[in-house]
Amino acid sequence: MAGPKPLPKKILSKMNKREITKYGRLRKDEAKLFENMDKAQRASTVYSRKLDKIKEPTTAQKKKDQRLINAGFRAMHFAHKKGDELREFKNIMKKKHM
Repeated sequence: MAGPKPLPKKILSKMNKREITKYGRLRKDEAKLFENMDKAQRASTVYSRKLDKIKEPTTAQKKKDQRLINAGFRAMHFAHKKGDELREFKNIMKKKHM
């Protein structure tokens, strides 16, 4: 995944040190959260496919499958929340420095 487009250099040059630091932190956090989301969803999918091959999975296996699914959705929620925060910050900087 390439990720969202970075802010133009014209805007970055006008930003102060605090804004640049926050922007860098948001980008790094977003990338990390989307990577974690991808890993959680991949693990959930692998386990679900394994469970599909079993004729009658046990209750423990079904619960583990549901836990993995929930973990994937939770990771997706936090990743998209951070993405929204980054997009909002970028819009504020564009308005402020254009």
